[in-house]
Amino acid sequence: MASELRVNTLKDASGNNSVGMSYVAGGSAKVWCDYGTVSSSAISDSFNASSLTDHDTGTTTINYTSSLDNANYVASGMTDTAADANFTDLGIVFLVTHGGDTRATGSAKFGTSDTNNANDKADFDPVMVVIHGDLA
Repeated sequence: MASELRVNTLKDASGNNSVGMSYVAGGSAKVWCDYGTVSSSAISDSFNASSLTDHDTGTTTINYTSSLDNANYVASGMTDTAADANFTDLGIVFLVTHGGDTRATGSAKFGTSDTNNANDKADFDPVMVVIHGDLA
């Protein structure tokens, strides 16, 4: 039989440092994904990410296991260092972008670029993305 715990506020063991449940539910990541696209496209680890679609160099879609409530969510990400991505210039700065398509409730397209080289698209391993929004 399933159990249910209903609370308005959480506190630490000493009864201090309270936080409302709306902050816990609303502020938690709804999707995070650690993936790579250098030698093959694969998810290394994730939460609520079901699969990847590797479109071309530097452009990948993450598909969600459970959809978000709407497409008005926030995504952020980063890549590994240049040396691990097989680049020779360790001064390269990388950028994870939206990928140019409209965000969807069940997926989002991301692009990774070499900002030190005319923003050319580039594959990396790993790419780390976090998404905050409301689950459907």
